[in-house]
Amino acid sequence: MKKHFLVTISNDIENLFGVRFLCSFFNTIGEHQITLLHICRTDDNAMTNTLNQMWKGPNEGIEGLVTVQARKAIFKAKEMLYQQKMAIEHMMTKTVAERYGLVKDILGEGSRGLYDAIIFGRRAAYALQWMFERPADETVLSIIKDSACTTPLWICPEPESGRKNVLVCLDGSENSLRAVDHVGYILAGQEQHQITLLHAKGGTEGKTDELFLRAEALLLTHAISRERISRKTSWGLSVAGTIIGELEKGKYAAVAVGLRGERQEREKSTSLAGGTTAKLIGKLEKASLWCCP
Repeated sequence: MKKHFLVTISNDIENLFGVRFLCSFFNTIGEHQITLLHICRTDDNAMTNTLNQMWKGPNEGIEGLVTVQARKAIFKAKEMLYQQKMAIEHMMTKTVAERYGLVKDILGEGSRGLYDAIIFGRRAAYALQWMFERPADETVLSIIKDSACTTPLWICPEPESGRKNVLVCLDGSENSLRAVDHVGYILAGQEQHQITLLHAKGGTEGKTDELFLRAEALLLTHAISRERISRKTSWGLSVAGTIIGELEKGKYAAVAVGLRGERQEREKSTSLAGGTTAKLIGKLEKASLWCCP
């Protein structure tokens, strides 16, 4: 089934990590659809100084005040996708002026479109990390509430060549099961990737088995064969540290987690993410982080 991804594009032609990840992760990215989203920021000196250097040529689908640097980044992203046999008609470009803040504008577009994932590069990820580290901020909480944040977020650092497969973290929360469901949906038909289910916290063996069985049942609904699924249980002083350790040991291309953990659901917290997800956003390198609401 064709997937539709929203990929954020900054002014930096060297920072197209989201596009690079897609090109390396999928055998045939050309069978999917991608919308490249660039938000023109006007609240910093760098952008203000470049507004006098706007591109004067034909738009070619690019609208609004787009700097030369942004235009080059968009064209480079399209070139990379075209080299992976993605047809022009499967690429869309949206360029809009910043209105409510970088992250709010991205999440707003994500909530309006029927996207299967919103993909952040380094620039947007830094702004997202700011949100995660200030969960009590009323403005941020209203952003999350208004946008509903129903679309999985992929945070992509510079991908490391040779990585493959996906690590899915289980903790008993509904969010973590939605992460399993998302991974199954994305990896259906992607036979080159295996899925490892990781229970990265203590608990009784019976509970762990139950978590694995529920997760495997979800994957089977997406026609993921049992041969592609494996289990792993690990304990450590830090859940985030345990996940990162397993991620590096297995050289996974991505790790999938729920935005809210088991404890947040039980306490009905209004925070977007637990401490584990926040730490992963700040520390994860080489592999992408899939956060599922």
